[in-house]
Amino acid sequence: MFDINTDSSINSDLPIITDNYQILHFDEYPILFTGTNRYGNKLLGSFVSEDEDNDIFRYFVIIVDDRQFSSYFAKAISYRDLIKSSKEIFVIDRDINDKVLHKYLLSTEYIPSDYLPLPNSFIPDTFLALDELSFSFSLRGKLADFHKALVNDVNNINLKIYNYLEESLHALSMFNIFPRIYSQPSQIGSYRLNFDIEFEAKEQITLFAIDKKKVAEFLNGYLNYVAYDFPNEEDGFLVKQPENSAQFRTLKRSFEDIITSAHLAPISTVSDILVDSINNSAEKLSNVTEFLKSNNSFDTIEVGKLSDAGKFSTIGYLSTNYKDEIESKLLPEEVFLETSVVIMDEAPKPYRILVFRINSETGRGGARLYYNNETEEYSKVALIIYKNEGDYSNSTFTKSLNENKVVDVVGIATQINGVYKKLECYV
Repeated sequence: MFDINTDSSINSDLPIITDNYQILHFDEYPILFTGTNRYGNKLLGSFVSEDEDNDIFRYFVIIVDDRQFSSYFAKAISYRDLIKSSKEIFVIDRDINDKVLHKYLLSTEYIPSDYLPLPNSFIPDTFLALDELSFSFSLRGKLADFHKALVNDVNNINLKIYNYLEESLHALSMFNIFPRIYSQPSQIGSYRLNFDIEFEAKEQITLFAIDKKKVAEFLNGYLNYVAYDFPNEEDGFLVKQPENSAQFRTLKRSFEDIITSAHLAPISTVSDILVDSINNSAEKLSNVTEFLKSNNSFDTIEVGKLSDAGKFSTIGYLSTNYKDEIESKLLPEEVFLETSVVIMDEAPKPYRILVFRINSETGRGGARLYYNNETEEYSKVALIIYKNEGDYSNSTFTKSLNENKVVDVVGIATQINGVYKKLECYV
């Protein structure tokens, strides 16, 4: 154990966990743990060293905010990075009976490097349970704190959360797996809306089954990104080069891991798929956060994971300013000005397209429309397919999506100021 000057001793209960204690890693002792103090602050702590002669056990504890906590659980930041960014760290000495002997507050620069966590000190996968897709939305504030809520308010927020989750699953449609979202009852003494997501495959698209764990890893990372990382991206993010963002690249690699695990050929439209999906998911999530301002039953939502034993593990809080934070990052809505030149084909014409999103029930999606065969230049267009009966699951359009293949179709295109914006096909 390293020596600490007694001048750094404090008489404060800030670093003491009183609620929500969870062990993230255990090896003879609780090596890594989390919880909250009596003031509701989130704490992250670890076992540091042992004085075997005196049976004294030393621990580090830091206070983290909701965004840091969410990033840690999403494996976007390591424990070492959190300690370094916190500037100050609590050091607690306990006896063999877990009684607190000393509490110190030190600048992180005074911590010997040998005692700092390793650079790869990310949250253990064994705790994350990345193959589980059980989410809990805990309603807080107003009537919810008294375990009450107006029926209309609960029904509205339940539907808005469902719509957000459902929209977030559309990016996976190219793998021919279809989600079912189940609602689970809330536990007594809490006002939580619980959702389980399960997948079923209608038709296997390769000889190899889709790795459901890879799907779950992607979806967990995707939901964390939309809620907590996307608001921090630069203005015009989805229009510019999203690959410049480290968080977006991580998400893209996770999606590509699903493709690789299924032994599918690499596809060129992964960024298009994610940009389109993030845009739509963020708009749905903003409907959730805006409702927090206009109902009479609750004003805060804490998002977490629910274990099989019913234990709630927090991921983070949804920001009531979410809509304002993301508005400048979204794809711009098309605005028709009096000066806009709108040209629509008078009759169906042949076009070459590469589909990157399609709803097999509604026939709506997105595609690249190649308008120059020599340079392979394209515009991203809204795709609308009209069909008399049946779904679109075995159509030319789904073949384009699933096989990353440019296909020939016939449709009516719309241009605005010389740029292709929409293609309507009748089959």
